[in-house]
Amino acid sequence: MLDPRSIIFILSALSLLMAVVLFAMPRSVRERVGGARYWSSAMLMVATASLLYGLRGMIPDFFSLTLANFAGLGSIALICAGGRCFFERPPRHAALLGSVLLANALMFYFFHVEDRLAVRVVIFSSLSAALMAYFGLDVLRHRPRQPDRAQFPYLFTAGSVFIDVAISGLRILNALAMPTQGGDFLAPTPINVLYFSTHSLLAICISVGFILMLNDRLHALLMHQLSHDALTNAYTRRIVVDMATRELAAGARKPASLLLLDIDHFKRVNDERGHQTGDEVLKHVVRVLIGGLRANEPLGRYGGEEFIVLLRGTDLDTALQVGERLRARIAASPYRGGGDADPQAITVSIGVATARPDETLEQWLRRTDTALYDAKRHGRNCVVAG
Repeated sequence: MLDPRSIIFILSALSLLMAVVLFAMPRSVRERVGGARYWSSAMLMVATASLLYGLRGMIPDFFSLTLANFAGLGSIALICAGGRCFFERPPRHAALLGSVLLANALMFYFFHVEDRLAVRVVIFSSLSAALMAYFGLDVLRHRPRQPDRAQFPYLFTAGSVFIDVAISGLRILNALAMPTQGGDFLAPTPINVLYFSTHSLLAICISVGFILMLNDRLHALLMHQLSHDALTNAYTRRIVVDMATRELAAGARKPASLLLLDIDHFKRVNDERGHQTGDEVLKHVVRVLIGGLRANEPLGRYGGEEFIVLLRGTDLDTALQVGERLRARIAASPYRGGGDADPQAITVSIGVATARPDETLEQWLRRTDTALYDAKRHGRNCVVAG
């Protein structure tokens, strides 16, 4: 039968390797993606705890038991905190640290005052299972639901976590059923061999899960940067135009309309209040517009102070109604910056055009642009069809 001590040393080496891999990520990645620092620190603590456990009987009990238990449970608390940060939620440091300290205090008592191994196993494994289950549920609840996002990294991580929870549960049941078996947590009993060997494998699986989830998040951030305007967070012109191209190809089945919006007298805002205020006005206009659009009506920054909206399945009459609603929302939402400056009134001119059969994208855009120009010639702050 395998020696648990040898398995623990292997776990220590593998955990240290995974910690190095996670710490080797660029600093910008660790700062950009929540949870990366917690998870890299957690694997380092797993390596430390495993090394101390493996040296049981060779070094003082304070290191091989008390400090090792703290590092072991602390690593799991770091995994939970990292998961919460990864999904942009508060890490709950106080609650996690309090649970780890309480569990270690109880294990300290049941070693130095009453030496009861089974009780220590139950305490350690119960908190470990509870925290890991909490992390696994977090992963399942908060994983991305967008159809273009990968699900495997999150399902793989959660699956590895719940197998680890099940193994901890078996260890608890064994300790309750046979509290005197082995007499030492490093005894080569079947449950110890099962626990330490599967725990070693699962620690690596969970670490790989961290890397897969981080990679998916970085890919999503990159795709967002490529498809969204850096200032306003609206789609880029290219993305909305590509969407319009696909809608044009489907024009025989359903109508589609474009809105082209231009902020009236925007140059005056930059000249009188500065370019920083101008940038804030642009972001404000995007927020107001998005609040008046449905999820399937993409808004893009067309250039400068111009914006484009694609209305899927929308004929000209409905598109004019949408345009008028957006125009009224903007007119009723002046920009209120900080300080004592008066609110900045904002209006937009809007051109509307619905795709025609056998029309090219360039012709469609040209008609929309012509309608916008007509809206400006008619005094601005109005909606004109092209």
